[in-house]
Amino acid sequence: MRTLATPGSEPSVEALAVSGGRVVALGDVALDLVGPRTDVVDLEGGALLPGFQDAHVHPVLGGLQQLRCDLSELHDLDAYRAAVSGYAERHPELPWVEGSGWYGDVFPGGFPDRLELDRLVPDRPAALVSHDAHGVWVNSRALERAGITARTSDPDGGRILRDSGGEPTGMLLEAAADLVLRLRPAPDRSLLEAALRQAQAYLHGLGITGWQDAAVGDALGLPDTFDLYRRAADEGWLTAKVTGALWWQRDAGLEQVEEMTRRRALTASGPFRATAVKIMQDGVCENLTAAVIEAYTGHPGNHGLSFLEPDELCAAVGRLDAERFDVHLHAVGDRAVRECLDAVDASGASGWDHRHQLAHLDLVDPADTGRMGRLGVIANVQPLWARCDPVLVETKLPYLSADQQRHHFAFGSLLRGGVPLAMGSDWPVSSPDPLWGLHTAVNRTAPAADPHARDQRSQQVPLLPGEAVGVVDALRAYTVGAARANRRDDDTGTLEPGRAADLVVLDRDPLVAPPDELSAIRVRATYVDGALVHRSP
Repeated sequence: MRTLATPGSEPSVEALAVSGGRVVALGDVALDLVGPRTDVVDLEGGALLPGFQDAHVHPVLGGLQQLRCDLSELHDLDAYRAAVSGYAERHPELPWVEGSGWYGDVFPGGFPDRLELDRLVPDRPAALVSHDAHGVWVNSRALERAGITARTSDPDGGRILRDSGGEPTGMLLEAAADLVLRLRPAPDRSLLEAALRQAQAYLHGLGITGWQDAAVGDALGLPDTFDLYRRAADEGWLTAKVTGALWWQRDAGLEQVEEMTRRRALTASGPFRATAVKIMQDGVCENLTAAVIEAYTGHPGNHGLSFLEPDELCAAVGRLDAERFDVHLHAVGDRAVRECLDAVDASGASGWDHRHQLAHLDLVDPADTGRMGRLGVIANVQPLWARCDPVLVETKLPYLSADQQRHHFAFGSLLRGGVPLAMGSDWPVSSPDPLWGLHTAVNRTAPAADPHARDQRSQQVPLLPGEAVGVVDALRAYTVGAARANRRDDDTGTLEPGRAADLVVLDRDPLVAPPDELSAIRVRATYVDGALVHRSP
């Protein structure tokens, strides 16, 4: 079994002993503890590792996606049509048709339109969120319900896509999506609980024992999930170790910090702890809302959107740092990365053991890589995105210059620059399977079974192979690195005596398996505090 306790090495032992939910011994010492009442588990050629952790995920959204019209396992326009119309026919009682998980590259021009959705759902409003959660596809009924017409102005931080005559197409980006999403019936308590239970079981099945929920609050079209997590913890069915990143409302100002401090105090111990704050600084490159230094190719003067002005961002990060919150900053474009680093630098964050982190980091100017390392800012990356799949090649790279493309998901450069690395999925944006992420981080190609990347280029042409990371570094980023980002590294992330027995059993050792077979490794069992929470059939 791999302890992953020592940077740059891969120590292994033959046995591990657990008692009272804790690791109590390793190696020969563990074998010496075997007695008549000991439950001995034979790995049968498999491997035991610290439980994986996801440093950036949206479990309740993911659970709801699986319970609603789920398009996440499909990647074809006809399949989308069949799924949406079939779901609407099976659920005539629903006032809205809701779903998510579609990919823009299957549509002509990269975006769907209302006329297509009108044919599928003609009788009531429909709203389908994109796989990356940065846009929503709506039908004409939904536009009418929201009062969106050719005369409607783009809201701050969002865009209403329009046709050549100025009419809304049915595609709403970033904050514009809220014009419709806020009108949907809010999921009730029972549905939200079902979604969290669904998500937890799914994530445990992938070997994940803990995560950071990157949007706890009134965010992403969901009701505030803070009380849901607290109730799950109090009732004893929250088995995962969860860090809540409280959502920063960009229109609420510094006054919201007082309530965040109160919430943190309410979760000072137990499986749910609200020790971080999430700030969205920009959008995504695919819809030209990521904040970039160099203007988007073909769009002179368009540098994307910074959701907070630099002085506002500095004030927010400075106040949160002073209150000893870990700040979790969404930064996709290189300008957003620089603005976030400026804010961390100005806060004087080096005076305490902070876990400030920048999430996604699609583009990082080389001048800022070493700066991240000096500031101790964690790179919270989503490795599954770092491949030449149709989404990247067809809907993103055309907007980026040759120089920008050379700095795309630069995991290797970040690691060589001394930047701490943590990995996550952003699920339901993409699969939360850590073994798929491991495969892509190491090979810079797509897993063989990924429905969104089955073409030859995705499978065989690596994206910037010099930016790959080794298996040990990737595993550490999913274990001790993610545990540190989640402020759970005092008790999880490695297998050492005295620490929590959060474990994953794999059918093969990833440090022995051929690199091109990493995504084929399967989870046999998952344990949290020594208790079995998942076993594969």
